[in-house]
Amino acid sequence: MNYSTVNILGLCDEILLTIFNKLNKIDVLYSFIGVNQKLDKLAQDCTFTRSVDLVTISSNEDNESRTNSILERFCFDIIPRIQYNIECLIVGPLSTDRILRIGNYPKLNKLILVNLSLKMASRILNKGSFIHIYKHQISHLVVTINDDITAIRIKDVATNIFANILAMFTNLIHLDFNFDDSFVYPPTSFIKLLSTTCQSSRIGHLNVRVRNFDDCLCLLDGRLSQLHTFIVKVDNIDDLSMRIRKKVKNFES
Repeated sequence: MNYSTVNILGLCDEILLTIFNKLNKIDVLYSFIGVNQKLDKLAQDCTFTRSVDLVTISSNEDNESRTNSILERFCFDIIPRIQYNIECLIVGPLSTDRILRIGNYPKLNKLILVNLSLKMASRILNKGSFIHIYKHQISHLVVTINDDITAIRIKDVATNIFANILAMFTNLIHLDFNFDDSFVYPPTSFIKLLSTTCQSSRIGHLNVRVRNFDDCLCLLDGRLSQLHTFIVKVDNIDDLSMRIRKKVKNFES
């Protein structure tokens, strides 16, 4: 029986890209960037670098030291090579601080922050340099918070974060701001908030979890004039239909 061996480097670019497209994008970046000039160039194609999902690393790796090793390579070797192509970043608690700190992302317009603690979310979205650098650049922001902090602080800190997002991200058109479903206490209340804080009037899509129906009415008071999609989880509703009839024009149950 005759066997033949084909060197991957001998394949044309079109075939290699077809192979790469069948692989996970993170695997392509990790496996081929820095290997040699040809594979490096193909792996840096915008197909694989436009959107970078680093959450998949921690979700697929059971070995913590292995996960940290992979993230370290992304932070200090891979991201610096592809940062100018990145339009979307998906990061979790293990990678958020490092990735947002080390990169320069001139094309970044979509940021997805997954399972952050309130402390980390507050540091990034209230106090960090990131928000000041990219406040005019981010158009899509998704924030999911997963924390076991006490109920009262959840409400206060979450409301402050939300208020700062509205005030700082002037070109935001899509905002998802939610807590993990494990929270039993309604975290975010907007009563008396938007009267002083609402710069992101361009928001067309809003997905948020609120304390009660009055918070919905507060968000729908007209300041978000471009809003066309409103997805809301209301934790506490009392006499809903009666209150809607009183406060919302042209309501039909």
